[in-house]
Amino acid sequence: MKFLTIILSIYSISLFSQNTLYVGFNLCNKKDNYINFGNEYRIIFNDSIVKKFEKETTHYLEDGKYRVEYKTYFGWKSTLSFLLNDNITYYFDFCLDELNPEPIDIYNVGIDSINDGEELTIIHNYSGCFNHGGDKIIVRRKKNKFYVIFNDIERKLKNKELDYFRNYEIELVNLTNEFSKTMCTAFSQNIIEYGNLKFEYSESCPKWSGFEELKKKLKLK
Repeated sequence: MKFLTIILSIYSISLFSQNTLYVGFNLCNKKDNYINFGNEYRIIFNDSIVKKFEKETTHYLEDGKYRVEYKTYFGWKSTLSFLLNDNITYYFDFCLDELNPEPIDIYNVGIDSINDGEELTIIHNYSGCFNHGGDKIIVRRKKNKFYVIFNDIERKLKNKELDYFRNYEIELVNLTNEFSKTMCTAFSQNIIEYGNLKFEYSESCPKWSGFEELKKKLKLK
């Protein structure tokens, strides 16, 4: 029996890689966006609570998958999951007095993190009763332009197409392992790699079709 699993593996050049996370809170409906101190929140690391906080604003964290849960006037809310790696600095600035606030954050996803001469690689492996195989999409940055490579295709990416890769990674990181525990012969594996980071998501009886949707949007066959 294969169960839905999420495996996060971070390969770092330094054994002591440390990332910086800033968490701030505002009363956004107040004049001059009043800064609020002493709000309750907690940091979740690889789906387990690290610690609850109230007055601390700066955290030095190891590589891994995180999200932040925070208290507002309207109850507890949560960010999407995000990855910290390679000594990154990440910011959250929350509104406590708005019903549906969106945190102002700097999300360094892969497509925004690779430098000139570097690559982002997305791999999709699959197997079933009657077939198996795999595909790979590579994005290479050259002179501040992005090129997609798929089989014998290589072309420059349009600006709007960069969002497809951002959305793919955000969805991939936020997939859950709570709903699929069914015996199944079908299997799917999605891997994204860039810099020193490798993130892998595998599931039986595949339900998420993010890789195929990405190919479709990019018109790759």
